[in-house]
Amino acid sequence: MIVLDAKGALAATSGTAMVLLEQWTLGLAEELSRHALAHPVVQVPVRLDGALTVVGPVLRPGAAACLCCAEYQRLATAGGRVPWRSPALALAGLPSPALEEGIAALADELLQGTEQEPGATVHVVHNGRATWSTHRVRPVGGCAVCRPLPPDSAEDAAVPAVPRPLPDPEVLRAANSLTDKAGLRAALYDERFGPVRRLVRSEQSVFSLTSAYVTDGRLVEDGGYGRATDFDSSERIALFEGVERLAGMRPTGHRTVLRASFESLGSERAVDPERLGLPDPAHQGHPASRTVPYTPQLALDWVHGWSLTRGRAVAVPEHVAYWDVPGPDRPRVVYESSNGCGLGNSPQEAALYGLFEVAERDAFLMAWYAATPLRRIAVPAEDPVVAQLADRAALVGYRLTLLDAGNDFGIPAVVAVCRYRGDDPAAPRAFLAAGAHHDPRAAIRSAVAEVVTNVHESAARALDPGRPRAPERLRPMLEQPELVVSLDDHVGLGTLPEAQGRLEALVADARELDWREAWPGAPTPVADLTALLGETVRRLSGEGLEVIAVSQDEPGIRDRLGLHCVKVIVPGSLPMTFGHVNHRTRGLPRLLEVPYRLGRVQQPLRYHELAIHPHPFP
Repeated sequence: MIVLDAKGALAATSGTAMVLLEQWTLGLAEELSRHALAHPVVQVPVRLDGALTVVGPVLRPGAAACLCCAEYQRLATAGGRVPWRSPALALAGLPSPALEEGIAALADELLQGTEQEPGATVHVVHNGRATWSTHRVRPVGGCAVCRPLPPDSAEDAAVPAVPRPLPDPEVLRAANSLTDKAGLRAALYDERFGPVRRLVRSEQSVFSLTSAYVTDGRLVEDGGYGRATDFDSSERIALFEGVERLAGMRPTGHRTVLRASFESLGSERAVDPERLGLPDPAHQGHPASRTVPYTPQLALDWVHGWSLTRGRAVAVPEHVAYWDVPGPDRPRVVYESSNGCGLGNSPQEAALYGLFEVAERDAFLMAWYAATPLRRIAVPAEDPVVAQLADRAALVGYRLTLLDAGNDFGIPAVVAVCRYRGDDPAAPRAFLAAGAHHDPRAAIRSAVAEVVTNVHESAARALDPGRPRAPERLRPMLEQPELVVSLDDHVGLGTLPEAQGRLEALVADARELDWREAWPGAPTPVADLTALLGETVRRLSGEGLEVIAVSQDEPGIRDRLGLHCVKVIVPGSLPMTFGHVNHRTRGLPRLLEVPYRLGRVQQPLRYHELAIHPHPFP
């Protein structure tokens, strides 16, 4: 077997060889990849990185993956501890003489084999342990070298209104044989290359809780969380949510190419950012704010979505469609979260569930900021999961209350509140969560599962490094809300005794309604999911609300698992934000008008009458 160094590999224009890299950079990895893809060569890079020797993938024209994307993904699993985007990053190691023969055999096996999609083989050898593992690698979200993303365009934005019949009129998820637990794990989980790099089970949770951390190269751990009655089910949910988080961070299916001002695009071609709710200008320039002042002349990056209301493409700001687009040269005029990101077995299913999430957060925030009492809903005794969760909350001193937060969206929305009724003066006083769904029972179960899980995790969160829920850290936020910058701050502030008056405004002292009385006739059977989506969009259109769906599909996940990701944007709705200086309540007249139309207040509100306190949403 021919062994070349980097210089020899770059000079070769034919032949088969192993390329040994004892000292190398990510820039060199890209150079070697581009050279091999452009010449009739077959090369297996063997590079050293500390105690590791990494063998593969095979570099040849049309390769399933290249050295560049394989290394970017491997280094990104370190969770931001290395500058994995830097071409100048230098890596090196010392080969183990005892393992030279074995490593050569692994390289020769790759040279003699035939790689086929959907991935390329990479072996990782631990020199100190004399062990090795085999991985399948593919360029997740594209690769600038071997799988460049196609440009974003209006032509590719359509969400067709094709029928999606449902075999069970009470189940809004289509069947998908590709997404059983084994199929999901095999396609998504790899501790060395991702896209899900770590699966963690929590035995202490009220539910079987699984966390699926994704490969995104950031120091902050992010991913999906699954709660269910057993770990097999919770892992599947966590993997689903991990896909949704990964696809929603930044473009993984198309390359953003449109940069322009709203003034130059116009309202027929683009969404006016002012309709999305802008941050309070009083907080402009605050250290916790990452936004810049908006003007119609400001040049922004845009991607194309599909107006389900108008049946045509429309451009939306890239940083609204994706919540973690990197780069200081991409100005943001609003803070955006994963609010409205949905996952489904079809684009229509993903859009419907994204719309449910928009409705959930809008309903919660409207109730919170308007501070008006909500109808009480009785805990449904016929649902054994909800009843069990209510009992689990009661065991630690918390009483569960359900509130009807539905508004002009016409989608059943529930706020679940757990308030402490024990005798421990140091116990957190309250937790909230929300849910929205076509079926009120599903909305109730979702909200209750989250709030009761948070109740049982509160003690651990208070004792985590930095003590994020420590009362002495949180109390200054009562008078200085701009100190609220994280999710822990939002939730923790709501647990203080001094903050309970803000919550009490929502909880009316009234009789509890049976859920069937609160939502008579719900849920109506659904024969076709696309029809339900269309009916919901038309109803919102009658309220003056437009529904826009932006495809966030990651091609490999879509093609291998049949999973689609969609970000739903409803201009005029209240978007969920974290960090009090980022809240977006300006320029949203619904917040002032709808509580009056619902009969919750006696006249339309004015902005100074709103209770703009940091929300306690988890």
